[in-house]
Amino acid sequence: MRRSLLALLSASATFAWTPPAGGLRPTNVSDLLTASRGTRYYNEMWSYQLQFDNGLQATLNFTTAKLGFKDPVCGADLSLAGFKGRSYTVGREYPAERFQQSASPFRIQVNENIWMTGLPPHAHHVHFVAAKAEGFFVDLEFSGMKPGVVWGDGKFKAGDGDFSVALPIPMATVVGRIAVGNDTIHVKGIAVLEHLRQSHLVSDLMTSSMRAITTGPSLSYMNLFREKKGGWGGWGVDWSSGQPVLVFANASADGQTPAGSAVVAGANGTRLNFERKTLAQSTSILDGMEGATRWIVKKFVGNVRMYRGHGAVNGQPAIYQYMNITD
Repeated sequence: MRRSLLALLSASATFAWTPPAGGLRPTNVSDLLTASRGTRYYNEMWSYQLQFDNGLQATLNFTTAKLGFKDPVCGADLSLAGFKGRSYTVGREYPAERFQQSASPFRIQVNENIWMTGLPPHAHHVHFVAAKAEGFFVDLEFSGMKPGVVWGDGKFKAGDGDFSVALPIPMATVVGRIAVGNDTIHVKGIAVLEHLRQSHLVSDLMTSSMRAITTGPSLSYMNLFREKKGGWGGWGVDWSSGQPVLVFANASADGQTPAGSAVVAGANGTRLNFERKTLAQSTSILDGMEGATRWIVKKFVGNVRMYRGHGAVNGQPAIYQYMNITD
């Protein structure tokens, strides 16, 4: 689903997008709440990237969306790569009226069993239960959160639309439980939370995207995309100096599936180099869909494939998520 991502390309490139104005700033509660947008395909996603000490990698997304071809919906999906040697993907979808949010105390809820609460970096807790198939359970408490950042208003203009990216939790420690069926494991690891907003379907804005987050001692974040009518763009944040530094001058990726390497190089000399090491999971949003639903989603959105795995940014261990859209 994808999560979306940019910066200036090289001077010789042709591109149609416009980056946010201003510099890096701290996130606040408005960067986590839904925005009121009237576009036909407006959608938002809160995306958790998780890496646990036992090797398990996970992605948990909360979503609210207007898809044009059906009534607005909200939902959540979970992907697990390496849960006792197996990979799983499960999603739940509900009428948009089920979605609830509160600024104070902060809470976003898809239903009574799928919610997040607590405003970062002071406190945060996420909970997900789905009875589908084997049955899935996730309950995680966050601590030691690094303060969130966003580039200006976070909004990138691309083609006839726009999308925005905020990073409310660049890094945190998480502890809790994850269960598949009757198998429950206690987990400890790290987590990142992004909030993505898009005025159009992702397939109308871009053809590919890639984001990577270091899991080692030197924190960095990079988010790249290939604009539908242009080339690769991207942006990143580097904390190696102790404070967040925006990296946004040049971006590129080699176009492999999944991305084999990528780079964001700043005018200030800061450079983030990503290299893929291993692939942990490959999934499609069409997985599990049948008949008319599969045909409609493929026609309007395309086959959105997600690749998750491990790599390195500037030599530091990292996790990545790569998205590629085909017809």
